[in-house]
Amino acid sequence: MITLQHTEIKASFDTSTHVVGHVFKKTLYKRFLGMVSRYALNQITAKFERVHYAGKNPSSCGCVMRITHSLPCACELSKYVFGSIPLDSIHMFWRRLSFSDQGLCEAQVTIKEEIKIIYKRFEELDVCGKVTLKSKL
Repeated sequence: MITLQHTEIKASFDTSTHVVGHVFKKTLYKRFLGMVSRYALNQITAKFERVHYAGKNPSSCGCVMRITHSLPCACELSKYVFGSIPLDSIHMFWRRLSFSDQGLCEAQVTIKEEIKIIYKRFEELDVCGKVTLKSKL
């Protein structure tokens, strides 16, 4: 039973990182794709539909999502109607899409090795490839 649950959770993580729903292709969610669980994205989408109502009456929001799930509530989402929601507004719980605890216990987190690999790859590319990689970065 535990093995089945583990497999189901792992499949959920893979879905969150690889599958993009049509609803989440908006600019509002562009920083979240592959970084936040689908459940959290669905909760944010549900609250975003209430933005127009909460914008007229901010006291009706109650900020329940912020308090209970550490996700942006409707009154908070109203600030991002024409932009994208910052990734920092989502609690780390919803951004952790693996069972690995690698990097969570370390006091210092660096990207030196990753930068070296990216730079080496950059140097091997032609001009067109360099421009493409630079735009992605």
